[in-house]
Amino acid sequence: MKTAATSDTSSAPLDRTGRRWRVFVTSFVVVLAPMLLWALASPMMSAPDEASHAIRAAAVARGQIASVPWDQDLSLARAEVPRSVAHAHELSCYKFRPDISAGCVRPVEGDPTDIVVTGTSAGLNSPAYYAIVGLPTLVIDGTPALYAMRALSAVLSAAALAVMFMQLMQLPRSRWVIVAAAVAVTPMVLYLGGSINPNGVEVASAGALFATLVLTLRTPASRRLLWERAALVVVTAAALLSTRSISLLWVLIIVGAALVFANPRVVAGLVRQPAAWVAIGACGLVSGLTVAWYLGLATFAEHPTANTGSSPTIEFFTMVLRTLDFSDGLIGFFGWTDTPSPSFSIIVFSFGIVTVLVAAVAWGSRRGKFAVLGLALVMVLVPAITQAILISSIGSIWQGRYMLAMMMCLLVACGLAIDDSDQRPQPSAGLKRFVITLLVLLSIGQVFSFVSTLRRYMVTVNGGIEAMFLAPSWQPPVGWLILTAVLAAAVTVGAQLTYRAAFRESRTAVGPLDAARPEPAAAA
Repeated sequence: MKTAATSDTSSAPLDRTGRRWRVFVTSFVVVLAPMLLWALASPMMSAPDEASHAIRAAAVARGQIASVPWDQDLSLARAEVPRSVAHAHELSCYKFRPDISAGCVRPVEGDPTDIVVTGTSAGLNSPAYYAIVGLPTLVIDGTPALYAMRALSAVLSAAALAVMFMQLMQLPRSRWVIVAAAVAVTPMVLYLGGSINPNGVEVASAGALFATLVLTLRTPASRRLLWERAALVVVTAAALLSTRSISLLWVLIIVGAALVFANPRVVAGLVRQPAAWVAIGACGLVSGLTVAWYLGLATFAEHPTANTGSSPTIEFFTMVLRTLDFSDGLIGFFGWTDTPSPSFSIIVFSFGIVTVLVAAVAWGSRRGKFAVLGLALVMVLVPAITQAILISSIGSIWQGRYMLAMMMCLLVACGLAIDDSDQRPQPSAGLKRFVITLLVLLSIGQVFSFVSTLRRYMVTVNGGIEAMFLAPSWQPPVGWLILTAVLAAAVTVGAQLTYRAAFRESRTAVGPLDAARPEPAAAA
């Protein structure tokens, strides 16, 4: 007997599930390319806390799973790694100093393969991400190993974002959610994806988990396809949980938001499917292991920062009022919070984000608006509550990029809300021109952020474009002009594919994707 979750697909004249992996491969290549370009364009260890993440990854890859305080600095975790990796701390001589170029970097002294003891501030994080990213240091030495670690992190992030786009493309209505998801891929998302930092994987896997859950809870599937979706739920949830401690909260929020968009008949069919219960059990196991990891951590000393000891109540309301002050970290605040995106990039991405939010409020479905409102409140309240808790012990530490995962889910929810509504805007010629213009502006914004960041490291913020041609103090591998040209081509291709995916001719959902008319659930 077939249920809503196991409907027959053989007679469907159009089945978008059949080409899903082609969508995945295309999305993967298009997203991976700019991430790898950012990995090459950014000086070694220029990303936030990248040196500590690199050291932690090399240590975990060598079996140093548990974190213990380093006797030289009890706020750091002890790590035994190759000298070339330990030297990572010395590679960011320009951090917090936008008037100093990356030309200040000096090579490692001594044998780069010698194992030495150093410290890392990333010892509190789950070891799963680092166990994968640190693998290149087992077979490659020196700077190539660091670039390989960046590339591997980019592969993980790009794969997760490709899963997100693959799943969204299988929805019965996906025009506006595809556009919204493209807006959510800001320069900061691509930059973090090309760095040794779990923040990039966190953002991408949050989007992938949300999209996979929505698709699973909303559209019927054959048993084989349901097992595939269940596996992707487990993998993306595990990837998200492997990043930061707050990811446990992200998983709960994502599950709640996905349930808002669920089709009750599909959910009724899912509760009778073994794949669903296996996925729930596996996610529960991974969550339990994650909780056990954080509960079992050793105690590290704390380094108080600005405003330590301030009133939690005052800090809470201050953070609420400053919500928009952190928006540049969602779009592009590179390096050690010393290299903001140029104004043009901030303006066009802010316009795109606000446009998606306003469209969701104006045309979104009722349940979609509920999800959007909930996620918007998360964007405001989580930073305020977190900072109020931490202000007494370690002070003000919040950065805008910490909420990128929730911004990704918020904009995807906006697109889902619009697509879910009978009042959604139809693809008129004027609306298509607007979307084309928006995608072109966003692409230009990506290139401007890229070149502006290159300028900061090549000639400092005080140098001009002509100095990048005539007297650079530092050059990325293969040269900045080639990297910029390839990035411009990559984001142009991405914009074209986004438009084609959103406005492809056939929009009729049939077969297993027709959630609007699911088969009645049959008795087992």
